[in-house]
Amino acid sequence: MEPPWTSALVTGASSGIGAAIARQLGAAGVPLVLVARRTDRLEALGASLSTPVEVVAADLTVPADLARVAERAAGVDLLVNCAGLGASGPFVDGDLVTYRQVLALNVDAVVGLTHAALGGMTNRHRGWVCNISSMGGHAPGPSFAVYSATKAFVTSFSESLHEEVRGAGVVVTAVCPGATRTEFGEVAGALDDDLPDLLWQTADEVAAEALAATAAGRAVRVTGTVNRVSAAVTTVLPRYANRKISALVTSRL
Repeated sequence: MEPPWTSALVTGASSGIGAAIARQLGAAGVPLVLVARRTDRLEALGASLSTPVEVVAADLTVPADLARVAERAAGVDLLVNCAGLGASGPFVDGDLVTYRQVLALNVDAVVGLTHAALGGMTNRHRGWVCNISSMGGHAPGPSFAVYSATKAFVTSFSESLHEEVRGAGVVVTAVCPGATRTEFGEVAGALDDDLPDLLWQTADEVAAEALAATAAGRAVRVTGTVNRVSAAVTTVLPRYANRKISALVTSRL
């Protein structure tokens, strides 16, 4: 199927799900703006694609960089907010500076770029925003408290906006992956041998589901069959049960 987008901006495009989304969009011929901190990786990715690519090196936790990227996001058909940061371990043992960086990237940057993009999209009556959230936002995340809270925000934020702008012909989709084999998982403290193989997806699998759900106008997409079953179960279990199950799972990470 021909993609509906004529241009796209992807944050977190230097690795993992963001890079996979960029590759798939590039393969479909969509002109791209690729955003991340690592210029060398962005340039290498751009050189491997046959579509027009603009590389923007930026740290979205820095207000000036965020403002610069927001200006660029205002004119694209598709915004993919994929840049994210995790932090694991007991909350009281963590570094407050790190937690503030997680909040700045996972929440502030998503809000800022989405706001910048939606203005033009609603005026044009055309546009799509794909926010990469997480299964971690569907239930409490002991040992991932700040990260899980930011992803709960992203999902709720996206669903709210989906209803606000759909009458203007604009789509906002929250994509909620589970365990995904990426550098992010390693940094966040989740390794391949921590969980059964059936719970893991590749970045390419998540990217394909994310783009298909966004193109289809979905409000929320939990990626992977097992994850969708798990997410459905969390909606019917008592809150205390979700807490206990989440604590059991995260204790293995």
